[in-house]
Amino acid sequence: MKHDPSRCMRCGACVNVCPSGALELEDSILMGEGCIGCLACAAVCPVDAMGCHDEV
Repeated sequence: MKHDPSRCMRCGACVNVCPSGALELEDSILMGEGCIGCLACAAVCPVDAMGCHDEV
């Protein structure tokens, strides 16, 4: 999983939808241990700041 902090608007949608609780919202998104790679965060991100592709 990758996060692009320059795109992130810190809305918290990804944190709220993460089933494993692997994301935290502080100054930027912090990826903790426990990411299961489900991409739920990428699916809800309104600005495409989350993903596993090279563009992010």
